[in-house]
Amino acid sequence: MNNKENLKILLTDDDPDDRDLFKEAISELNLKHPVEYCVNGLELLERLKSGGENPDLIFLDLNMPMLSGVETLEEIRKDPRFKNIPIIAIYSTSSSEADHKKTFLSGANAYVTKPVCFKQLKLLLEKVIETDWSKQIADSNMETFVISISK
Repeated sequence: MNNKENLKILLTDDDPDDRDLFKEAISELNLKHPVEYCVNGLELLERLKSGGENPDLIFLDLNMPMLSGVETLEEIRKDPRFKNIPIIAIYSTSSSEADHKKTFLSGANAYVTKPVCFKQLKLLLEKVIETDWSKQIADSNMETFVISISK
């Protein structure tokens, strides 16, 4: 994976307010590469299969119309070209253990619950970006799957 400043990040979220908040938090982390955005799972799948450069990190919302985050995740993981892309699934408001387990079994690399305030969002994104995903993918287990920050 590229160094932190050059990470190619892709967020898929159908909520424009959540995308704007994410965009603002990411901009404060001074990354050099612009973040890409998709508004639903179908758009993300089209983007990945278009043959362009793969993102280094995907944030994927759980609750989306047309194709849920889990369905999108399962489709991505079926394609060997995308097996090593870390997917932070699911950038979601849900903190349900059933959702954690389902996304883990579907191939997500981590689960992040959407923070309630901007400061927490920024800290959480920083933590995710600082993670060495090559190690995390190899050592994937339910104990380290849910990423959170202290309040």
